[in-house]
Amino acid sequence: MQSRLLHSTLFLACLLLLSACQDSPSHATLTGHLVLPADTFTPGPAVGAALPPEINGRQLPLTSPPVQGFSSLVKLPDDHWLALQDNGFGTLANSPDFPLQFFELDLDFPNDKVKVIGVTAITDPNGLLGFPHAHQHDQGALYGNDLDPESCVRLNDGTLWIGDEFGPFLLPVDADGKVLGPAVPIPVIFQLADHARGTTVLRTPDHPDLRHLATEEERLAAANLPRSGGIEGLARTPDGSRLYASVEKPMLDDPIKDRRVILEFDPAQATFTGRSWLYRTDDPGVSIASLEAYSSTVLLVLERDGDQGAEAVIKRIYRIDLEDADPAGYLHKTLVCDLLDIADPAGITSAAPGIVGFGPVFSFPFVTPECLVILDDHTLMVANDNNYPFSTGRRPPSTPDDNEFARLQLPRSLGD
Repeated sequence: MQSRLLHSTLFLACLLLLSACQDSPSHATLTGHLVLPADTFTPGPAVGAALPPEINGRQLPLTSPPVQGFSSLVKLPDDHWLALQDNGFGTLANSPDFPLQFFELDLDFPNDKVKVIGVTAITDPNGLLGFPHAHQHDQGALYGNDLDPESCVRLNDGTLWIGDEFGPFLLPVDADGKVLGPAVPIPVIFQLADHARGTTVLRTPDHPDLRHLATEEERLAAANLPRSGGIEGLARTPDGSRLYASVEKPMLDDPIKDRRVILEFDPAQATFTGRSWLYRTDDPGVSIASLEAYSSTVLLVLERDGDQGAEAVIKRIYRIDLEDADPAGYLHKTLVCDLLDIADPAGITSAAPGIVGFGPVFSFPFVTPECLVILDDHTLMVANDNNYPFSTGRRPPSTPDDNEFARLQLPRSLGD
């Protein structure tokens, strides 16, 4: 009798556990998956002269720019997508020959196709940025040692606002990629003023004001934010009246290393409003990789660690409400989706030797999943920055990652 009772209890516990797993708000389902091959190129100059001669089986310099570095996706009126490219190969030093640009893509999930429709250069022909270009002779062309575009939103009038990591800055450009006004610096919020090293704005070692300094030690001493720590996330409210900018990493002197900042921006006035919020990441080494707005107060935050492939641990999407913070001022967060644990019951992907994250349990194991889009109340799309030719999160070593787009169905509405 005791044994039968124990069996029944265990069986009931298993059923409850299974039910909890199925109802988990983090257990999304894969409903579409597109791949743009890593070795996709667009017309342009040779790039990569500052890199080693061979990386992951690719010979450098490349004869033309690769279609890579997707740091943000924006829906266009014709159902195409704008994919913002970052600075090229990842640092100011290694990308002086990489033109800044964004791509127009056709993402055709029903037919499993991705097409590159067009390429638009980001330029500053009228010298409005507020600091000298690295290539002054090139009619306003901007390159990977000028800015590092990492986030983007589109307003109702077609204007784009881009978040940059080098400054960091926000900057406005038109649909043709032309800079419309000066780069707007990111203010230090009052809670962190003691860690600002004597300035009122955030500055990485790559800030234009610090590039004249002779040594890396001098640049680091004058900065208050680490390299590659700027505006990685940028979201717009549905009516476009406000933007929210998230700072990817903590300030250099901030003793609370899992603390991040979200700031409110008024695009009509091209200024920050003074409103800001504090956010804690799951680990001090975790970055905010993307930000997306569901409503005027509800946002999604994509957190990521610095690992890839089988070593990846934190690739997670959280829901926050700007009206819901704890007494210390930190926003409460709720897990929406774990990108390393996605169901693929339809067999959209197939497990194979040496491939990480394909099969019944699909994962997005890239070091930098940087694109997050809300398609509707129950559906998200994510895409990676494949860091060509460096990252190898999906396939065997020495095989550069493709650009991937995953459409995910959520078990609960984002409005719940």
